[in-house]
Amino acid sequence: MKQLFKALGVLVFTLLVWAVFALVWDAPTVPAPWNVIVNLADVFRHGMLGNIVASGWRILISSLLALILGVPLGIAVGYKQSVSQILSPFIYFSYPVPKLALLPVLMLLFGLGETSKVLMIFMIIFFPVVMDVTAAVRGMDREIFDVMRSFGLSGGAICRRVILPGLWPTILNSLKVTTGIALSVLFFAENYGTTQGMGYFIMNSWQKMDYLDLYTGVLILALLGFALFCIFDAIERKITSWK
Repeated sequence: MKQLFKALGVLVFTLLVWAVFALVWDAPTVPAPWNVIVNLADVFRHGMLGNIVASGWRILISSLLALILGVPLGIAVGYKQSVSQILSPFIYFSYPVPKLALLPVLMLLFGLGETSKVLMIFMIIFFPVVMDVTAAVRGMDREIFDVMRSFGLSGGAICRRVILPGLWPTILNSLKVTTGIALSVLFFAENYGTTQGMGYFIMNSWQKMDYLDLYTGVLILALLGFALFCIFDAIERKITSWK
């Protein structure tokens, strides 16, 4: 409840600053926040839900792929020294590469459809997840692993019973951090080869000089990111209630 009040306080403060700026600027390019809020009902009547679903679906698929591939890889690199020696150079080389610069390459290889967009977002989320999971596993007490092995537990059993349960806070925190970045990349990716998505809606509104729809799209995209952040935060509190 306390977190909810804090969030509402930040929202009210943001709207107040926006309202003052709109009054001072006094131009169609900066509509008042109350006009944007009223416009929400209008854009939802004209198919906004389809744009939200399209963007949300791309984020969901990309996040699931990043978790399915990134978490096991991060555990393997952090737990097994032999695996780390082989894969760490590739990971450390690939991680700093600006992923957005690879968008034209992905579009050349996979076309302008869904595949290139999903892969772009996947790459944004995948590497931070691998890095965070690897660091978390390496930070765990190795004596616990030795005790578990002395009781006859295999490496797979140790991963399931000890490592993976302890990694959930790290995984969710990594997703919270990367979600904002993923939404930014999605905004650019949805400007190519699609007619649905929040990025397409915002840029299309800008090209038509429909500033009211433009700001409404930005507001919805911000709320979408905030909602995803709150979902991850609620899940984290639920699974770490023992803290």
